[in-house]
Amino acid sequence: MKIRGNYILFFIIEIITGILLFSLCWIYGDLGLWAIALFFIGMALTMTPEVDEREMQLLYKAGSLESIVIGAAMAVLYFYLPQFNWFHSLISAALLSRGTFGIIVFLKG
Repeated sequence: MKIRGNYILFFIIEIITGILLFSLCWIYGDLGLWAIALFFIGMALTMTPEVDEREMQLLYKAGSLESIVIGAAMAVLYFYLPQFNWFHSLISAALLSRGTFGIIVFLKG
């Protein structure tokens, strides 16, 4: 299995980072934001400088689907869960949704 250019591995790292980020921010507060370092490490290990057009199109598609989830998460947090830390919750929701949609989009092709 190659690591450079493996977008499925990158999206798996995004999902793991989202789960860790939400859990650690819930337990430790702002100190839990250090979990985002895993995302940047995963990005440094898996991304390549040359991306072909198909990969770029799939990345844009995953990003646009992520924005739908973020909009819904913002509405739910605002109306139903105002006691949550919005910043931590939205970063976690973004990582989880982009990772999930990224895997779906790249596997579907």
